[in-house]
Amino acid sequence: MKDLFHWIKIKITGKLMSKPAWSRPKRSRDFMALTVKLVLILLSMVALLATLYPLIDEDKITPTTASVTSIVGVVLLFLYGFLVFFEIYTAEGKRVFKQSDPDSIRNYMLHWIAYGGRVAIWTRDMSWAKDAESQELLREKARNDELIICLPVHTPFSVELEQAGAKIYVYGTELLSEPGARFTIAYYGRDGSKVAIGRARADQHIVEEFNSGSHPAFHLAHELVQIAKNVSSRKKEAQS
Repeated sequence: MKDLFHWIKIKITGKLMSKPAWSRPKRSRDFMALTVKLVLILLSMVALLATLYPLIDEDKITPTTASVTSIVGVVLLFLYGFLVFFEIYTAEGKRVFKQSDPDSIRNYMLHWIAYGGRVAIWTRDMSWAKDAESQELLREKARNDELIICLPVHTPFSVELEQAGAKIYVYGTELLSEPGARFTIAYYGRDGSKVAIGRARADQHIVEEFNSGSHPAFHLAHELVQIAKNVSSRKKEAQS
């Protein structure tokens, strides 16, 4: 019911409660790589046609041969169109940002968290949430019981968020001292949940999104949160 009210509030006001609204980021793909790949394939087809054309004896072309040639050409065009569609379809859920564009990466994260219902964040030390807007958004998610954070050790900010109502799963440096994974699960614990996994590649920051059931990466992320929860609970029991 809370999530339904939250969704209605967003639809009516266009913002998250009283905080500024973060517009949905434009889908960003590696268009350069996609364009180069498709152009090279098209040029290869043109080169093949240019190579075969001189071998054709136009005087011996019959209506049947012309029909077969036309059908083959249509099939090739259809296959190329399917290839274009497939490349674009498989690029869905992948966003590519320049490492030199931290504002876009930040805005993407804020939108994902703000409109993602209950979220679970796997992070190293929460260093990405240094600005006032990010911290205030996380505080509001904590107060609404919509925030889970998994990290190796507590930080001053994670302690504050826990006091505000967030669930903080501290799994300890003996289990994993320097986690390389960075991901955020939106709509955690609900149907339709999805995960955004970030990674660096040269001068690019790549974020890939996976829905529940669509890729093993989602289940791995979800199970990591469950492991962190269980380890954190046992640590607290041992300390009490």
